[in-house]
Amino acid sequence: MASDFPSRYMVFDVESIGLHGEGFAVGWVVIDEAGTEIGAGMFACYPSEAMGAASDRAWVAANCPTLPVNCSTVYEVRAAFWQAWLKEKDLGAALVADCAWPVEARFLAACVDQAPNGRRWEGPYPLHDVASARLAAGLDPLATVERLPSEEPKHNPLMDARQSARLWLEAIHGQ
Repeated sequence: MASDFPSRYMVFDVESIGLHGEGFAVGWVVIDEAGTEIGAGMFACYPSEAMGAASDRAWVAANCPTLPVNCSTVYEVRAAFWQAWLKEKDLGAALVADCAWPVEARFLAACVDQAPNGRRWEGPYPLHDVASARLAAGLDPLATVERLPSEEPKHNPLMDARQSARLWLEAIHGQ
């Protein structure tokens, strides 16, 4: 059965200003079918560079850890992620997010909208969802699952992606 699945997954997570604001940070892990991490990365700008409501900014300030900034703007965050995605796509990776609507889906749409002529056909198809896989496996798709030390702190997109990768493999392989 495992041969029916891709041998490489790029699992990503986005931190944004609220559920419908702009993403200011994205993290991802690339894993093989056994769960071995074969790549990882994160791009972030200051949250102040992203559009979003004042009340959502207050939530980000209170709940998100300070992230290392390596991009000046949300535009740069999206451009850098898109390059990482294309590299993994060319290597046969499937893209995965947990509860992809609205944050990750909006982020991907913004990536395409940023350069539509070159990106409109390069997005993930399909975009796989951890929550849907968990539901299909008979697991609670919205359960709060205890984190491993390598998945801390929460709301760091790289650490969130690591947890999502583990939950993805548990769902698709019945672990």
